[in-house]
Amino acid sequence: MRYMWCVSAAVALLAGCAGLPQTSRTAVIHEIKFEANLVPADLTVHVGDEIRWVNHRTLSVLIDIPGLNADMLSCDRGFTGMMGGVTELKELDPSKSASLCFSKPIVISYNARMKSADPGGMKIEPGTIRVVGPAQ
Repeated sequence: MRYMWCVSAAVALLAGCAGLPQTSRTAVIHEIKFEANLVPADLTVHVGDEIRWVNHRTLSVLIDIPGLNADMLSCDRGFTGMMGGVTELKELDPSKSASLCFSKPIVISYNARMKSADPGGMKIEPGTIRVVGPAQ
């Protein structure tokens, strides 16, 4: 019985590791803040750096990253959908954050849809992330 448990644990461990990304995080964190505006709107990072979106507003923000998929990522906190896959849309409540790390050089364009008390109720700001090769 104990042998069967050990074998099951080993299989689960190997299966879990098979899906891990090739690139690890670099421990460098870049913050994108939602305040009156999106700051910074343009950001250049290295492969594996963490990009953390932080909502400092009193209303929620919707981050829309068209074409985002798991093959691009080496880490994900908050962008996982209900079925376990990566989602292109992430709603950030006030004082909350979410983050991504990219596994290869890429240019990502996204929109921040910030709820607003202004007429129309929504302020949309574009953002760009340029992911360059690993830091030397």
